[in-house]
Amino acid sequence: EKKKQNLSKRKLINSAIVLFASKGFESTSTREICNHAGVNLSLIPYYFGNKEGLYISIIESIINYGLTFLQDEISKADNIPQMSFEEKIDLYRGLLRKYTDFLYSENVPSSFVILMIKEQTNSHSKFSEMYAKKINILYKALRKTLASILGKTENDKTIIFEVSSIIGQILSFKIMNRATLPALNQDIYTKDDNKKIKNIILSHIDTSLEKLNLAKTPAIA
Repeated sequence: EKKKQNLSKRKLINSAIVLFASKGFESTSTREICNHAGVNLSLIPYYFGNKEGLYISIIESIINYGLTFLQDEISKADNIPQMSFEEKIDLYRGLLRKYTDFLYSENVPSSFVILMIKEQTNSHSKFSEMYAKKINILYKALRKTLASILGKTENDKTIIFEVSSIIGQILSFKIMNRATLPALNQDIYTKDDNKKIKNIILSHIDTSLEKLNLAKTPAIA
């Protein structure tokens, strides 16, 4: 019985991610979500209280998973003043690599990335403050690390733009999958595709680092 309940809950979450990403929070009804998931309408209030509770659960669960995934690297940013130049480079690279691994893991669907983009672009969303507070933990660690490497402050426009540019490149394959997948005659990226994508992203990171005459990131085996 518990296994059946967990399956129903997972179906609700998966369907809600797809519908929220395609239609938006306001335009998606609880009935649509349940019909898409093939479960009873009463399960949303049972598991999440209401539609808002379901949405918050989705945002928090995946972001918290990502922050846990990146926890070791993020915590190292507190010790930047004691690091050598090479250690700072390794930390910056490590943060970006881990973030790439997280986004292209099987636990993070492309539709969730679309939700992330919507929350970043819609400052009037009732959830944007919660989202910004969570995701900024990673961005702050990246800005702090790069600023120390370049001898600038983390609020310097060059630092902010550079970090945003790299993050955009990491997100790009998830965002543009509607253009990329049809060209590949596929519905999803395969494991081999994800490996290739990661290597392309890491090579772009290398290009950014090479501007600073820094060592290259090894490709994924």
